[in-house]
Amino acid sequence: MSVLAIDVGNSRVGLAVLSAGKSKDAAVRFHHGELDKELPATLATLWKTAEAESTEAGDEETAVVVASVVPKLAEGIEAIVSSRLGVRPIRIGRDLRVPLKTALREGHTAGQDRLLGALAAYVNVEKACVVIQAGSALVVDCVDDEGVFRGGAIMPGLQMSAKALHDFAAQLPNTSLTPPEDAEPFGRFTQEAINLGLYVGARGAVRELLERYATALGAWPHVVATGGDAQALFASEGGGEIVDSFVPDLVLQGAALTWEHHNKHI
Repeated sequence: MSVLAIDVGNSRVGLAVLSAGKSKDAAVRFHHGELDKELPATLATLWKTAEAESTEAGDEETAVVVASVVPKLAEGIEAIVSSRLGVRPIRIGRDLRVPLKTALREGHTAGQDRLLGALAAYVNVEKACVVIQAGSALVVDCVDDEGVFRGGAIMPGLQMSAKALHDFAAQLPNTSLTPPEDAEPFGRFTQEAINLGLYVGARGAVRELLERYATALGAWPHVVATGGDAQALFASEGGGEIVDSFVPDLVLQGAALTWEHHNKHI
């Protein structure tokens, strides 16, 4: 079964064709302001790919599945899907439930992107894991060995933190985010000091959370990172020992797995 999955995030929208939760090609991503220009043609191209892959596999079942943390934008994207492709999109949360047990407090839930990322990570590693989503927010979630979503922590992402410093401190400038040099322990001018504080602060927070989760689990979990800032935060020498694997399309994988799970259990 092939599916065209769409991940509507706070700053970007990702699209990919996936089968068994995996994609042959990297996701296509647009900033929100680029959607009117880029989305229609991209949808048409990817939908043809999804249909061709399903036919080649001898399975005509395919769909467009939308996961979103921006409901109004998702409604507009669904309208474009319907008019351009003649297909009714399936929305995670409205039409499908993420097949993941949680240990959240009764009456509470977590964002779709968090649950979908956790689902995909657990399916990939089949043991306790931590998912770091480094985007508009920096989110660090935990799934235990039984595949139960235990919850996690949410803090501002790099861009949001930099903007807050500029907006609420009169003399702090807009900052071009650049990972600090590992050999330089001090920020020697204001922008360098902001970069050092944001990157090292984020890594330090993640390290402490990992220690807390590992203590609760009784073992060190596998750590998966995703999101636009994941590589900048954790692929360098200063953060490289934190993450075991980088999966850029983790939420899209989770959306595809959710749809495939639903179809197998109809």
